Amino acid sequence: MKARHRLVALPLAAALLSACSPFTRIEGDANTAGKLDGRWAVRYVAGKEIPKPHPELRFDSPAGTLSGTDGCNRISGRFSFEDGRLKARVASTRMACLNETAASTSAAIHTLLGQGAEVVEVAVGAGRVLLIKNAEAEIRLVPAEHDQ
Repeated sequence: MKARHRLVALPLAAALLSACSPFTRIEGDANTAGKLDGRWAVRYVAGKEIPKPHPELRFDSPAGTLSGTDGCNRISGRFSFEDGRLKARVASTRMACLNETAASTSAAIHTLLGQGAEVVEVAVGAGRVLLIKNAEAEIRLVPAEHDQ
């Protein structure tokens, strides 16, 4: 009888743990698209923390727009989700990048937006991080109000 209870308890425990996962894949559906909304500061590129001032991206999912800075230039455009991947068409100013870190950050952001990328929200307690990545690049963003 004890073995039978364990067989029932194991799938139940697995279901409860998966329901409490801190990871949410944002695929553009009605349940997840709004998790992008707001101002986000780019803190990490390819796993390395970048110095301030951090580039910022602002998403407005109801309008399908994004704006902000990429490390070198101001950007704005429209975004959507195709096959669960974030894709955007953006225009940017043509200012010179001040250093290699800014240039590589700008390149990573444009690669991710142009080629399409997976977006995952990691939420633990009051903390939130967005991970945007594809085979070529990866950035991690935090809410801009927590980037002081």
